[in-house]
Formats: sequence, structure tokens, C-alpha cells
Amino acid sequence: MEDVSRERRRQKIKKYVDVNTKSPVAGVLYALFYGPLGCIYTQPRNALIALFIAACLGLIYWPLIALVWLGCVIIAPSQVRTYNARVRRGARYHVT
Repeated sequence: MEDVSRERRRQKIKKYVDVNTKSPVAGVLYALFYGPLGCIYTQPRNALIALFIAACLGLIYWPLIALVWLGCVIIAPSQVRTYNARVRRGARYHVT
């Protein structure tokens, strides 16, 4: 009986993780098309930081915004992996 309950809980946790994880490909595409605003999909706090840096660099020399844009595209998959790992770790606390 306990094994059935444990297996049911594992299935619920797996379903929770599948529903709440994000796609690294989508993260890259959002960052590619929207730049720092696309980072909102991965981590909103980092998107605000990237927007601030892009604005500051844009005031100095506007083509430098491309560096921030490229940085967002490069960092997006690792941010999504970090988010997904956090979802997996926290799943056992959210699923009853």
C-alpha cells in the first residue's frame, strides 16, 4: 500500500515538473528576438538588470546595445536550466 502511495506521489511530482519547467530553446528564441526583454521568460530580475545595462551603454554609444543583446542570447539557456533545477528541487515541497 505504501509503495502505491509513493509511486502516485512520484507521478504527481513528475507531472508538476513537466508542467512548470521552461524550454531552453524558447528562452534563446525570446532573447534572440526581444533581447533583454526576452530575458523576462528566463528570469525577470536579470531582465531588468540587462535593460539597465543596455540603457546605460546605449547612452554612451548605441551599438554597444548589441553586446547586451548577444549576452542575453548566450546566457538564456543556462538561466532556464537554473530555473528548471529549482523547480525540480522544490517540487517535492509543492506536491502533496
